[in-house]
Formats: sequence, C-alpha cells, structure tokens
Amino acid sequence: MTTPRSIGEPPTAERVLIIGAHPDDPEFFCAGTVARWVTTGTSVHYVIVTSGDKGAPGDWDTHEFSAEVREAEQLAAARELGVQGVTFLRLPDGEVFDSLALRAQLTAEIRRFRPDIVVTHDPLTRLYRQHPDHRAVGAAALAAAFPASRLATFFPEQRAAGLQPHVVRIALLFGSDRPDTFVDIAPVFERKLAALRCHTSQLGAFPGGMETRVRTRAREAGASVGLELAEAFLWVDLE
Repeated sequence: MTTPRSIGEPPTAERVLIIGAHPDDPEFFCAGTVARWVTTGTSVHYVIVTSGDKGAPGDWDTHEFSAEVREAEQLAAARELGVQGVTFLRLPDGEVFDSLALRAQLTAEIRRFRPDIVVTHDPLTRLYRQHPDHRAVGAAALAAAFPASRLATFFPEQRAAGLQPHVVRIALLFGSDRPDTFVDIAPVFERKLAALRCHTSQLGAFPGGMETRVRTRAREAGASVGLELAEAFLWVDLE
C-alpha cells in the first residue's frame, strides 16, 4: 500500500466539485466525504457526464425513460446529502471518450463553480475492473483541472462568455488502486446509505446488494489505516 498522506478528516475546502461518469458514482465512491464536507459548510456541486441510460433494468423499454429515472434518483440523492446542485452533461452512457470536447465542457464547469478541490475517477486503476466511462471521465477531468482551467489560452471562447481562468488546488481520485488519503466516514455512514437508497433502480445491481458491497468496501478501506469505515482517494497536488 502507498504510504498514507492523510487519515481521518477530509481536506479543507470552501468549494468542491465532484465529477462522476454516471448517476450513483458520487454516492458509491464518496458520499460519506461529501456529507462531512457539507456538515462543515463546504459547498459541493456535482457534474454527472452521462445519465446512466444503459444501466437499466431489463423491463425498461427506452434509453430516454431510464435516463429520466436515473437523473431523478441522482437529484434525490444529492438533496439527501445537502449538495448545492447537479449538472448533467448527458453524454451517451458507455460511449464516453477523453475528447477535447469533453475537456472543454469540464473546464467550463470548473471555471463556473470555481472549486478548491475536484473529486473524480482515477483513470489509471488497473488492479480491479473499471467501467471505460470512468477511465475517460477521470482523464478528461484531470486535464480540465490542470492545466486547462487555469490558462486563458485554453478554450478562450469561455472567457469571452464570462468564465474566467481558475486554479484548482487538489484533485482527489476515487476508485484508485493506490490510495493515500482516507476519510473517516463512520460518523456519517448512515447518511451515505440513505443517499444510495435514492438510486432505487440500482439497488439490485450488485451481488448481495449495494449496501453490503458499500459496507464491505468501507471496512476494507478503513482497516488498512485503523479506521472502522473509510472512503479512500489518491491525492494529486495541482498547484
């Protein structure tokens, strides 16, 4: 395991932007950390790149219906946690690439919300399975956070539209197989579960149930650093 850099408290921030590939990614990977930030007055906003239209039960007939359901579930989960707002980019589920167009969209969202910290997928995870959308979103989000969002020469049309360059201090990468930052989520674990339960359509998507999977993952992350329940991240300095 990588030598831990931070154990216990989440890093301090006034504003945090969570960039996820699908509805439920923020809740699955970092809802406990979000709950802790919100409790201390940090403003948190979500950007969800797809609407999860392919992650649908077999009796759903259309992509449009499943996207509508999953967006509604994501909004409910965000409200449960006290998240400030959710932006849906509505790219096709399962068809996301680290493209210049996606980097531009994410750069615009960073410049609009102006976060201290961006939280997203680790695009380089190799030791366990990872959805290709996760890899693409993580890579595009990191490229947007550094160097694109801070340099006016990237996407200059955004400055003309009133979006000024912005420096992100830190990226925290979830789903990493080399985490070094562990947030104690034992005090807020029930809030994480409550947010996950808002994703009703996905509760049966994991063997043994989503709550069992999440609790096991939190115990494993915590056990590695002496915590009961934790969420794990890879810390990336961007300043």
